[in-house]
Amino acid sequence: MVSVLQHTGLVLLYLLVLLSNVLIFAGLPGGWIGLGIIFIYDLALKFSVLGWQWWIVMVVLLVVGEVVEAFLGTVVVLKKGASKWGAVGAFAGGIIGAILGTSVVPVIGSVIFALLGAFGGAVLAEYIQYQKMDDAMKTGFWAFVGKLSAYFVKATLAMGVLAIFIVRSWP
Repeated sequence: MVSVLQHTGLVLLYLLVLLSNVLIFAGLPGGWIGLGIIFIYDLALKFSVLGWQWWIVMVVLLVVGEVVEAFLGTVVVLKKGASKWGAVGAFAGGIIGAILGTSVVPVIGSVIFALLGAFGGAVLAEYIQYQKMDDAMKTGFWAFVGKLSAYFVKATLAMGVLAIFIVRSWP
């Protein structure tokens, strides 16, 4: 029979993994931190909770999240009519913004500056290419939306990892 203490411990563990997933919105690798927590738990139980197949599934989910984060903003911008230069500007601006943001405002700065960088990079590249500020601003808006959407997709995939863990570990 499973004790109340074991249930309580598992719920607290699930909340810890959930909290780590929220860190994605602070620019930290929350999904990977959560996976590390799950790994420690599974290791302590001699890998009796998750089989290697589930480990592969969870790692693939997180890798897909990283790829989506890197490219979704660019894809959204291209779908909304931006030039290739606007898409490159959004991509480069997001990366540069994330790097600069970390040094300006630790933790949350990388996300804020990545969003602003994607916007600014797209606007700058489109304006240089076509000299039309209205079109450049529209492209910048979609770059911002794409980058923000990428964070939500990444967090959703990390929540999928948590869901697998809950289903496999709950007694």
